[in-house]
Amino acid sequence: MSCMSAWPARVRDLTRRARRHPRLLGLVMALLALAAVLWTLTRPGMPLGPVDLTWHRMQVNRDFYVGIDPSYPPFAEWTPERIEGIEPDIARELGRRMGVETSILIMGYDGLYDALYTGQVDLIVAGLRADPLYADWVHYTRPYFDAGQVLVFRRDAPYASMEALDGKTLAVEIASLGDQTAQQWQRRLRSLDIQRHMLPQDALEAVARGDADAALVDTITARLSLGSYPELQRAEQTTAPDEYVIAIRATDFRLIDAVERALDGMRADGTLDAILNRWLGSDT
Repeated sequence: MSCMSAWPARVRDLTRRARRHPRLLGLVMALLALAAVLWTLTRPGMPLGPVDLTWHRMQVNRDFYVGIDPSYPPFAEWTPERIEGIEPDIARELGRRMGVETSILIMGYDGLYDALYTGQVDLIVAGLRADPLYADWVHYTRPYFDAGQVLVFRRDAPYASMEALDGKTLAVEIASLGDQTAQQWQRRLRSLDIQRHMLPQDALEAVARGDADAALVDTITARLSLGSYPELQRAEQTTAPDEYVIAIRATDFRLIDAVERALDGMRADGTLDAILNRWLGSDT
C-alpha cells in the first residue's frame, strides 16, 4: 500500500485514538486546520502557490505575443500593411478582451512549437490540431473552427447524414480525407457510388449539375464556394471533424483561463462567427 493510499486509514486511526484523549483530539483538529490553510495558500494563483510568469508580464507590460504562420489564407496572410485573416483577427480580439496589446510574430509552421517552448510567443494560433506528442507541456483550447469534411447537397434534395446516401452517388476530391471517409461509409451502406474529381470545387459542380446527389468536401472549400451555388447548402455538422485549436504552455494557468473565457465569450456573443463569416462567407 502506498503512503498516499494509507493516509485516510491513518487519519481514521488517529481520530479514534484522539476521541479517548481530548488533548490529542485538539492537536489533530489543529493539524487538520493547518493542512487546509496550507493547501489553500499553495494552490495555483494563491500567495504561496506557483506563479504564472507569463500572465504577470502581460499585466505589467500590457503586451501579448502570438505566433502565426501567414501562409494559409484566409486564415492568415501577410500583406504590406499587416497580417490579415481569421487567426490574426482572433488573436487581436483575445488581446482586446484581456486588456493587452497583441503583437503578431510571423514564423514558419515548423518553428511554432519551438517558439512557444522557448517563450518567444505566449500562444500559437495557426491551424493547429491537438497533438498528443506535446500533451505533457501544451494546453490546447476548445476548437475555434472545424475544417472537417462536410456534406453539400441541393436544397431541394437534402441529405443531412451519410446514412441518407444509401443507394446514392457521392462526389469527392480524389485521395482526400473525403475520399477516405466515403470509402469507409461504402463498406457500411448497402450501396454508395463514389464519384472522384480532381478538385473539391469539381465535386460541388457535379452536385450543382445533378450528376451527383451530394459532395463530401472540406468545410473551408464549402463555405468559400457556396456563394456561387445558391441552389446548394451544407450540412450543419461535419462528417469527419478536423478541429483547429490554440496552443498555450500548460504552466501558464492564468493565461489559459483568460483565453478560454475570452473564446467562450466570443462564441456566446457572435464575435467568433462574425470573424469566420467575414473571411469564409456565411455558414448557411
